Amino acid sequence: VCWSTSEGPTIADSKTANSTGTGMFASSITGLTAGTTYYARAYAMNSIGTAYGNQVSFTTPAAIAATLTTVATSSITSTTAISGGNVTNDGGATVTARGVCWSTSEGPTIADSKTSDGGGTGTFSSSLTALASATKYHVRAYATNSVGTAYGNEVDFTSMALLPTVTTIGASAI
Repeated sequence: VCWSTSEGPTIADSKTANSTGTGMFASSITGLTAGTTYYARAYAMNSIGTAYGNQVSFTTPAAIAATLTTVATSSITSTTAISGGNVTNDGGATVTARGVCWSTSEGPTIADSKTSDGGGTGTFSSSLTALASATKYHVRAYATNSVGTAYGNEVDFTSMALLPTVTTIGASAI
């Protein structure tokens, strides 16, 4: 099968290669762009040349927001913690930014404190910094593609309290 975004695709365009002989066959077309119309047709080659089947067209679904989850918070101190996420589906458009956002209010967004951990799909880890001690925080992973920003599930944690400062002075009046 050969395909193109222009009508009348030929083997000079993108194509698959199946086995030889006659009969029915199926081809998987990969690497398509979301929200794009493609034209495709079967082809067969022999010693005389290349023959093409009838042309069909299809439109790939428009991109959607990415799908992701938030990783539970760990290594919690009075001022730092570690979280992260897993972008499991880019929604048909490249994830250009990902990280975690946090706030003392529910539903944190990228307008709140956030990390920037590159782009793409898969797992990532983030370091949350400048936390206040003994404070409850709400954390969500985020991923941004051309459709917008999607958020993972919200996880909560409380930063550790600071230990009191104690000074021992020498004994007197013994």
